[in-house]
Amino acid sequence: MQLLWVGLLALLVGCDRCGKSTPPGAGAAAAPVGSASASASADPLSNLHWDDTPIDWSRPLPATPPGGLAEAGYVGSEACKDCHKDLYTSYARHSMARTGIRKLSSLDGKWLARIFDAGSAHPVVHARSGFSYRPVREGNNYFVEEKLVDGDGVAIETWRQPITHAYSAGSYGMAFYFEQGTHYFQVPLDYYAKAERWDMDPSYVEGNVRFSKPLRAFCVSCHSDYPKRRAGTDDVFVDPLPTGVGCERCHGPGAKHVQSLRAADIVNPAKLPAARQLDVCVQCHESNASALRADRDEFSFRPGEQAAAYRVNFVGEPAEADRFILLAHPERMVRSACWKASAGKLVCTSCHDPHKSSFDQPASWWDDRCKACHADKPCTETAQARAARGDHCIDCHMRSGPPTSPQLVTITDHWIQRRPPPVRPGSDKPAKLVAWPDLVGDPAPGRDMDATMAAALAHDGHPEAAMRIAPDVVEQRVHSPELLDWLAGHYGEARQPWNVARSLAAILRFEPDAQETLLRYARITLDRGPVGVPEAMHALDRMLSLDPDDSGALETRGMYLFRSGQLDQARPIFERAAANGPMSAISHVALGVLAKKDGYDAQGIAELETARRIEPDDGWILDQLAAAYAQNGDAAHAETITRARKFFTGKGAVAPTNATRWLPNGFR
Repeated sequence: MQLLWVGLLALLVGCDRCGKSTPPGAGAAAAPVGSASASASADPLSNLHWDDTPIDWSRPLPATPPGGLAEAGYVGSEACKDCHKDLYTSYARHSMARTGIRKLSSLDGKWLARIFDAGSAHPVVHARSGFSYRPVREGNNYFVEEKLVDGDGVAIETWRQPITHAYSAGSYGMAFYFEQGTHYFQVPLDYYAKAERWDMDPSYVEGNVRFSKPLRAFCVSCHSDYPKRRAGTDDVFVDPLPTGVGCERCHGPGAKHVQSLRAADIVNPAKLPAARQLDVCVQCHESNASALRADRDEFSFRPGEQAAAYRVNFVGEPAEADRFILLAHPERMVRSACWKASAGKLVCTSCHDPHKSSFDQPASWWDDRCKACHADKPCTETAQARAARGDHCIDCHMRSGPPTSPQLVTITDHWIQRRPPPVRPGSDKPAKLVAWPDLVGDPAPGRDMDATMAAALAHDGHPEAAMRIAPDVVEQRVHSPELLDWLAGHYGEARQPWNVARSLAAILRFEPDAQETLLRYARITLDRGPVGVPEAMHALDRMLSLDPDDSGALETRGMYLFRSGQLDQARPIFERAAANGPMSAISHVALGVLAKKDGYDAQGIAELETARRIEPDDGWILDQLAAAYAQNGDAAHAETITRARKFFTGKGAVAPTNATRWLPNGFR
């Protein structure tokens, strides 16, 4: 009976929907939670004193009101329009007002047609995976086409994915999404407006998760106003989604002010202390190495509070004068002699009019901002040198260039330097990290500061330093979901599934609705055999109560039913998973097997071809299709399969993948 469960562990560390790779050793059979292992003896984290209190699965589920869960007190920017018409009109041209997700049909059709048609002739190759991508337009319909070709240039896999939405990064570029079921998924290809070219999205450069990356709360929280969403989820949003950052992101909830019209009932950032003014911008413009505080969520920042009370940001130390990252404007500013000389009073709005686009300001505007403090110290450069650089302060002292990533955008470095060195692109790991509040002399309180530091270190390439902090965090029962999530990944690589389960359980005791954690916990407890089934079912039940269309949870339940011999119950679950997950290869394999079992060969082949598109190097899928096409005398399709097998065999990549590794022996 135990053999029934072996195999699901290959799916445990990392959510399939996020494209995280399976760690080394993930195929090992799991030991019961709490057991020991000889391989753990050399691991400094192997003997921690965990809290093994059972998870309370009876905690009430969060309720979603009609129309979706909204942030209390928020009314949207339209409520500001009548009383603040000039500011509203001016701000509508600001890049921040246009950073949200919008339907393609709402954009300039001529512009879209031009950039798609221009890019269609120039496919972009993802170097590590070999897949190529290009934008395609057919009338008013838009696609991103993926191809994989063999050594002869013949396509062995093609996927043309319709896209329906665009997601702007201000003036820098645009990402693209499609709706499937109740979720939005990103495509790998972006348009970089300043460079006027298409290329890979920065998050796809190292690894290629293809069409599986969902739109999540973290991204939405800095690109738009607060959306309405399904309670307990971070990837199910209710239309219409906000199209950009609005008034209340900086001014706070406006409902009370709209009712009373009293200035005292809304936050005016200009009247906040300088440190809190800066934090209004820091909430989004300083988020490269950061960790949420344990009791906060992505939408919980309120203007007027310390940003570190919501999210602790960490910056590299020492700073590099010739290299900068995309979202580091405040950090670069506070490195400047100007900020230090101002005793912390220099803030973003000292130069930026928050209600007006920087592109609408003439060059003289920025010169005047500098002269406001430097009127008694005129420029000492020669007239000839000044003329050669445009004779504007910023051109010399705040040079522009590409950040470490992505390389196809140009930003202004906000570290004001007397003689800035040339920009040196790259992505070297910083020697150490320092917390933002410590950098600006504004220490943040809270027991979880060490935990947030450890999480940031772990995710920013300093796992050894994180390990030195992690034991105390665990021993003291400090809740840190991001650190515990990293520990789960560490234990997966160390082949310690019982400690993976403990790490995930520690998160769920405090956050019973953490979706990805629930999924990973369900899968690893299933690998314990029958004894783990009740706990796994609790996790899956909770997931599907929160989001009935979660393809990961549906597939996991479907695999359990299938392997238990409950094929009729598994079929509709796999059908629902396939309808909601663009990369649900497991479901298409299961449906193909079931169709063949019932004698529907054509349907079975169609399902396996869909699975092959998702996992083109899966040896089992290739074998099944080769046999089917040979039996049907379909020479053309058989040749495609032969080419695919030859191509992947040459790369040493033909083997069962997660799509088929779970199948019981009787179906393999």
